[in-house]
Amino acid sequence: MELEDIVTGIKPYWKFDYEPNVKALRDLYEVAKKEQWNAATDIDWHLETDPATVGEIAGPGGDPLKDFDFIKNLPDDKRLELSKRRSCWTLSQMLHGEQGAMMACGQLVEVVPDMDGKLYASSQVIDEARHVEVFHRYIKRLDRVYPIMDNLKALLQAVLEADMWQKKCVGMQVIAESLAMGSFKMMKEGTDDEVLRQVVGLTAQDEARHVSFGLIYMKEELPKMTEEARDELEDFALAALKLLNDPEGQAKTAEPLFKIFGEVGIDLDVAMAELQEKFSDPVFVANQPNPFKQYVIPQLDRLGLITDRTAEDYRTMGLRN
Repeated sequence: MELEDIVTGIKPYWKFDYEPNVKALRDLYEVAKKEQWNAATDIDWHLETDPATVGEIAGPGGDPLKDFDFIKNLPDDKRLELSKRRSCWTLSQMLHGEQGAMMACGQLVEVVPDMDGKLYASSQVIDEARHVEVFHRYIKRLDRVYPIMDNLKALLQAVLEADMWQKKCVGMQVIAESLAMGSFKMMKEGTDDEVLRQVVGLTAQDEARHVSFGLIYMKEELPKMTEEARDELEDFALAALKLLNDPEGQAKTAEPLFKIFGEVGIDLDVAMAELQEKFSDPVFVANQPNPFKQYVIPQLDRLGLITDRTAEDYRTMGLRN
């Protein structure tokens, strides 16, 4: 597989004042040191994983398709194969996201201006390395690693190439990590596989700290920023959510899933007709979990990054009332 370049012009900063400057971040760093775990020894890998217990975790809120006729009508062996492969496809996106987070946090160590931020970000690099290790190991129990979604890749690329450290912090710590934290909590509730429960449970514990890092640091930083820089940061956050919610991008994201449907014997015309019928029903859509509304929007609101300038855009995306 070829390596891909990432071009970023942001400058790294030395910091020679080693005294605590943001006490809450230094405290969070202490918590991070205490809560380290080992992906090789703190998961009960000796337990066997029965694909039937994994849970159809095709979406962060569980599986909205489990009661669809085109899935219920499959033979048991094909339904099991579909569940296994869809789960691996979803977990593969988490795996790719964790690598992006590992790289982004490596950048944050270089570019944040406070020693407290550098110390905490360095602890998160090892967190993310552990997450890459643990998800790759789990996926191999079931199937294989699937390619990254285009819109997820675009988001990670935007964070890695961002020209302000504040954009990297909001894009990764506030948006991506909030989404991951919520997703892992929902996955834990949706699976009967004890190994996966341990994997996502421990990972969600780390993600909660990562979100806290973003909230603590940006609450310190935002009052210091010029109005122009704040507007630029608000626009970056909005663009990130648009990348993940773009209908055209979501349709393209569904293509590999439809390929899996076809490979297990589902009639794609039948599946598409039922999907269009269900997702055209406002009541059905309203009853689906929305991790963006549940976990990301509240954090952006908490920081004041959704203002009169951008609120209508979020409403248009259905992410705000």
